[in-house]
Amino acid sequence: MTGSSELDRYLALPVDEEIEPLLWWQAHASEFPILCEMARDYLTIQATSVAFEQAFSVAANTITKTRNCLLPETARACLCMKSWLTNNLVSFD
Repeated sequence: MTGSSELDRYLALPVDEEIEPLLWWQAHASEFPILCEMARDYLTIQATSVAFEQAFSVAANTITKTRNCLLPETARACLCMKSWLTNNLVSFD
């Protein structure tokens, strides 16, 4: 298959739905180096994250209908301060 791209060679392979994707890419990293890097970046992202969902929940509680005129910098400062206080990174002693 001289002259074919990594993608063409990869797409020509038979599909094996029983194999673990990260293990497959680890085994074929030298054969598909560019696609392997892309797969590692994509496949290692968590589907959901509690921290991510909590950040949006906190933001929704901070930027409400009655506080929708906050400047972005002010909203960001409020969210950072809330996070710092919650995680004991700052105190007002």
